[in-house]
Amino acid sequence: MPAAPASVVAEPTSFEWIGALELPRDLRFEGEPVGGLSSLAWEAEAGELLALSDDRSELAPARFYRLRLDLADGRLDAGDLAVVGRVRLLDAAGRPFARRTLDPEGIALAGERLFVSSEGEANVGQAPFVAEFDRAGRERRRLALPPRYLPDGGRRSGVRDNLGFESLAVTPARDFLFAATENALAQDGPRADVGVASPARILRWRLDSPGAPPSEFVYRVEPISVTPPDESAFRTNGLVELVALSPTRLLALERQFVSGVGVEARIYRVDLEGATNVAGIDRIDAAGVIPARKQEWIDLGELGVPLDNLEGMAFGPPLPDGRRALVLIADENFDPTAQRALAVAFAADIAPVTIAGVQGAGHRSPLEGRWLTGLEGTVSAIVDRPRERGVWLESAAPDADGATSEGLFVDARAVELPSAGERVRVAGRVAEVARDPGQLPVTTLEASALERLGAGAPLPPPVPLWSGRGIPAQVDDDGVTSFEPERDALDFWESLESMRVELPGGVVSGPTTGYGELVLLPADLAGAPASAAGGALLTPAGAPLARVVLSRRIAGELPRLAVGARLAGPITGVVDYSFSSYKVLPLAPVEVEAPGFPCAETTPFGDLPGMLTIATFNVENFSVAGPPERVAGIAGVIARALGGPAVVALQEVQDDSGAQGGDAVVSAADTLAALAAAVSAAGGPAYEAVVIDPELDREGGQPGGNIRVALLVDPRRARVVRRGEAGPLSETGIEGSGSATRLTLSPGRVAARSEAFTLAGGEGVRRSLAVELEAGGARLFVIVNHWSSKYQDDRAFGAVQPPRRPTGSRRLAQAREIRAFAERLLAADADARVVVIGDLNDYPWSEPVELISRPPLENLLLRVPAARRYTFNFEGAGQALDHVVVSPALARGAEAEVVHLDADCPEGVRVSDHDPLVVRVRLDRRTRG
Repeated sequence: MPAAPASVVAEPTSFEWIGALELPRDLRFEGEPVGGLSSLAWEAEAGELLALSDDRSELAPARFYRLRLDLADGRLDAGDLAVVGRVRLLDAAGRPFARRTLDPEGIALAGERLFVSSEGEANVGQAPFVAEFDRAGRERRRLALPPRYLPDGGRRSGVRDNLGFESLAVTPARDFLFAATENALAQDGPRADVGVASPARILRWRLDSPGAPPSEFVYRVEPISVTPPDESAFRTNGLVELVALSPTRLLALERQFVSGVGVEARIYRVDLEGATNVAGIDRIDAAGVIPARKQEWIDLGELGVPLDNLEGMAFGPPLPDGRRALVLIADENFDPTAQRALAVAFAADIAPVTIAGVQGAGHRSPLEGRWLTGLEGTVSAIVDRPRERGVWLESAAPDADGATSEGLFVDARAVELPSAGERVRVAGRVAEVARDPGQLPVTTLEASALERLGAGAPLPPPVPLWSGRGIPAQVDDDGVTSFEPERDALDFWESLESMRVELPGGVVSGPTTGYGELVLLPADLAGAPASAAGGALLTPAGAPLARVVLSRRIAGELPRLAVGARLAGPITGVVDYSFSSYKVLPLAPVEVEAPGFPCAETTPFGDLPGMLTIATFNVENFSVAGPPERVAGIAGVIARALGGPAVVALQEVQDDSGAQGGDAVVSAADTLAALAAAVSAAGGPAYEAVVIDPELDREGGQPGGNIRVALLVDPRRARVVRRGEAGPLSETGIEGSGSATRLTLSPGRVAARSEAFTLAGGEGVRRSLAVELEAGGARLFVIVNHWSSKYQDDRAFGAVQPPRRPTGSRRLAQAREIRAFAERLLAADADARVVVIGDLNDYPWSEPVELISRPPLENLLLRVPAARRYTFNFEGAGQALDHVVVSPALARGAEAEVVHLDADCPEGVRVSDHDPLVVRVRLDRRTRG
């Protein structure tokens, strides 16, 4: 027995696709057509692939070709495969095989011995065979085949036509030869069909025992996976090639074709250990027969290249990086107009795979895109929901590298779910899963097979956060070019991705959202200033990076908690990432130690002689088409919590059909009428609504919602001066001077046609509304705003570092336009009562808000005590987005207060995501003492 060459690889643990090519159409060699390539074998000594043609000596005598494969660059590209030789197959007498006396389908090489299988032609009684040839292509002998493989002419037993011996393979040690039928023998069971598997047979001969009968094993060919366009359409799925890894382990290629649908192909890992040897059994009875175990490893449809009639597969040359090529080739059936001679190559690695090796020290796996097998871990958590099915694995024997996570998420939609605590062995493809390019990916194994190995060894303790491993104080300082878990919070969390961590409890700094999440901080808020509710406040330096988002994904719904609530520890969970935020998913329900903010504030401001109350309130996509309880809820806030202010500036008022999309409704008349009626019914004023409807699908918000700003005015305390008729683009101007100063249109738009209020990056821009009012004998100019949101800014923990902030320049442009309009009013009348109000979508220290607040204007929000100076909560930090900026005539003696009803409060308790801001201003004209 010749020794195996040193180039033979051990059993592979991973495969990486390294390219594909198509052989030229109508390729010829020495005048004969090259085609029908149905099987491959590697000749290591010559460094060439042997490619068997399935020409039945019809276009040219039966033959195989020598192919030279150039993979010096580690890739398979056009031009890398060339025909360099041809060998004719000769019968035992040394003559070319006569026309249609064989159907060559499989080729294998064992040193100086060459093996070829012929499928035969069952419909005419031509028997299949497996024969040994010499290296020159002359037949030496035929291996004995049990009679059960021979067609009987009546199609009741033996191989089926065109479903015989497609596969042929030799073990690396050259001691065993394998062959296999493409589908079941006629007497063993049905051919593969939709919903019908087929029990094919694998034969195994000992090459050191000539004449000995082969062992035989049942191999289950998968059912056809798609329903053909019509019942009569041709369809087939079969075992078309084997690669032997050892006497009991193989790779199997199944290829499916459905007319009108196309080709599918999959590579399986096959294990004969424990399978029933069915040699001597002429007709298989499923009872008591244990088939070969198989695991799907590679779905070739995932390559993203059009597949064709793949039939050949063999290991090829070593690659520059030490891995080994696995090459597949397609049989185009000598019909280049309908099929392609496609070649596909993978790089096979034999290095053991570990969870830490899959994760690597970085945000993307070094094994991304590869198909793995043999990866072991213990199940730490399970998720099983309608659109998500998976497990988290953790290594019971971690490495010593703190930069590589010891946890991994396994997408288990295609496999059986194990139980928590079980040790499993999985196969599948490594993917980096991100919702969009702006988010970091989560390293995921998309499992194609999962083997349950029993109870796992105890896992190491979870990584302690806050009290143990500290979260760095910066997100990233190198544009994600260096991986530094000890310096960068972004890298810190990545080094723990999918691992168990433990929190000692903490204080809720972000309330429970409708997505089932809340934000937790240590009891000392990580040094951040505290809000009135007990959470953290945003500062110019940013939000505290010690925050941890808890999410419901594993243990179910979190309790509805307001800011300031306290959770008991320890809280154990796995680290996850979604929607541009790292999260901890508790493994068990959390325990509430203390309740949070009561969410029941009311304004301290009532009506006083010579004073006027004005409020701004973002009502978050509000429409009469929404739930009736929202109408009542918002009305109750305005009537009772805010005390029915004389003037209420509203943002995010939708049209009357709500976020339906596709209709032409832009009017909000019914919505505002319903709100006014509900306020009145709740004991508040009978408001008059002031609004200009926007252009269709132009001012943003939810698709089809057509949000806009509006004003509610109590006619008993203030009169709306209506002057002219304004449309979506009707710009108001200023005329007159001194006490005669007035708007040319009331209501009207401010700078509606300026670039500041044009679409930017597809985001709608709310145009500002200017309204002239009379109250207490004084004239007021109220400008209601809802400036561009931060929606298109990169998130702090997003993929782009440093984050881009394109929306700031848009708000700055809007601030300049509104500032210029206010200055024109003050130029006409230095004592003009000007109110710039609304959701400016930026912080008091931001350039846009600082610009609009510069003297002589003043931002009354800054008169609110610092601990109460916030109207919104984002990622666990209270922040001020809503502002009331007034001219000197209104600033003297003015008061301001934020009524905390929403920002600190959980979904289901709050009626909006913004808190209202209320001011009380004097109406007399004296601006100087």
